[in-house]
Amino acid sequence: MTNTEIETSSQTGDFSMPESANKGADSLRQFREMSRPVYVEHLSVAELSDRDQPGTPSSNKIESLKEDKTDSNVDLRKLSCEVSDKDNIIFPSTEKAVVATYYSGGKRSRKARRPKFHDVKFQPNTTILEGEAGKNSVFSGFYVLFWLATFMVFVRTLMGNYKRTGNILDTNVVKLLWRDITKIAFTDFVYFLLTFESVFLQRAIANKKFRWNKTGLYIQSVYESVILIGMITWPIYRDYPWIGRVFLTLHSLVLLMKQHSYGFTLGYLDGVRRDLELFESAIVGLREEANKSEKETKEAKDQEELLLDEIQFCETELKSTISGKIKYPENVTLANFFDFMMLPTIVYDLEYPRTKRIRWGYFFEKVAAIFGVFFLMITLAEQHFYPMVMHALSLRSLPFTTKLMEYPFLLIDMVAPFIMMYLLTWYLIWDAILNALAELTRFADRSFYGPWWNSVRWDNFARDWNIPVHHFLLRHVYHSSISAFQVSKGSATIITFLLSSVIHELVMFVIFKKLRGYLLCLQMFQLPLVALSKTKFLANRPTLGNVIFWFGICAGPSMMCTLYLTF
Repeated sequence: MTNTEIETSSQTGDFSMPESANKGADSLRQFREMSRPVYVEHLSVAELSDRDQPGTPSSNKIESLKEDKTDSNVDLRKLSCEVSDKDNIIFPSTEKAVVATYYSGGKRSRKARRPKFHDVKFQPNTTILEGEAGKNSVFSGFYVLFWLATFMVFVRTLMGNYKRTGNILDTNVVKLLWRDITKIAFTDFVYFLLTFESVFLQRAIANKKFRWNKTGLYIQSVYESVILIGMITWPIYRDYPWIGRVFLTLHSLVLLMKQHSYGFTLGYLDGVRRDLELFESAIVGLREEANKSEKETKEAKDQEELLLDEIQFCETELKSTISGKIKYPENVTLANFFDFMMLPTIVYDLEYPRTKRIRWGYFFEKVAAIFGVFFLMITLAEQHFYPMVMHALSLRSLPFTTKLMEYPFLLIDMVAPFIMMYLLTWYLIWDAILNALAELTRFADRSFYGPWWNSVRWDNFARDWNIPVHHFLLRHVYHSSISAFQVSKGSATIITFLLSSVIHELVMFVIFKKLRGYLLCLQMFQLPLVALSKTKFLANRPTLGNVIFWFGICAGPSMMCTLYLTF
């Protein structure tokens, strides 16, 4: 036990523990306020099932409880009723989700407290293409053939450029890449430095300057909003080329998500630490009370057992699950935050699985893949994209009916090169770049993607295409929506899809400098497609589902790009 000031929140508001000999007794009293049961007459299961409907017997009993202020240990103004059908008892759940102990028929029951951020577990593994399944596949020869054919196309393009211009890379796309490159790099570096605000904020919270759920949460939210507005408007204001704008926007979004995960995870751990201090102080007060009375009642014994369980839970939450050596708030350092920002993950954890050493040969293999695929994408863009983009832009000044007549031909011409660029972009980011970063940082969890190419439903694709972002949305959007707004799983899914669609639409706004909503509509259209794929007709036909999926992958991105360029 320490003698530092303990600040907690109870059902009646803020509570500061006095620095006195009565601290244990005060903590015990507050703990009893947080977990004290409310006893009501036994109700039937039928009455419990319709307890929320006005005028029912159970509703009237709850209303009478709310009006009853005789028990000063229970703040009935914030009564939140939960039901145990097993014991037919209604009891309140507190803001802090502290376990409530209650009795029925002489039996002790309890509602266990669950960890909040154990939905994402990191463990050592390899990516699919690097694993044994990829290397030993009966189709591995086609994988080699694909890259050999791609390399031959790349060489043919370079030779054609040299024959025409005398320079293999003197192209319009390369000129666009080099334009304002130093300014773009400096802007990206400034974005990175701005993320360190989270460390200083969390240090202040860890030192009890203020509290996360009262002040820190709002500071972090306002700061993230300002950064989001700045990262969207600044590249447009500086008139950076579209490639530079999209790079800055995507990378700054990754930094923003990392910052958000870091802040909200540590904010939760700070609340757990404050709970731990309260429980440790309360158990001292409980034992002092027992010593004064010189006898131990069954209720006191049950309360002590409950406190010990809560202390064990809090201590487990505050320690890393891998080695148990890293503990909050010892991890709130600049070095720990910098390490997290370098790792190829967006979700913060106290500790990650690491490899024993860096395989430098593997690392340079991935670096070579990065540059090779990047130059291949440049040649593909120059030979196929740039002429079609210029053609699409030339259609803007034509009448709407003329554009409508030309659009199907433009879309068909765009499909083949766009799907090739789509696949190369995926391989460049989620296999080459992330594996290189993982190797350099010794990050052992290489599950950056799943077998998305076998998807039969769009929700499969959403999970497997980009697992790091899926983990972020799962923890900080989907589950947070359920816990914060008390919405159903279906509503949380809609909220998650909508937020993702809005962010993608903002990226399109940065690229094309106009807001049309094409991508937002196309992405939200995945929801009815998911519902359709769950029907009995499609659920029993996985091949048909995969055909529909690949048709969407081929047509969707090409349609989106041509719509923004033409209309």
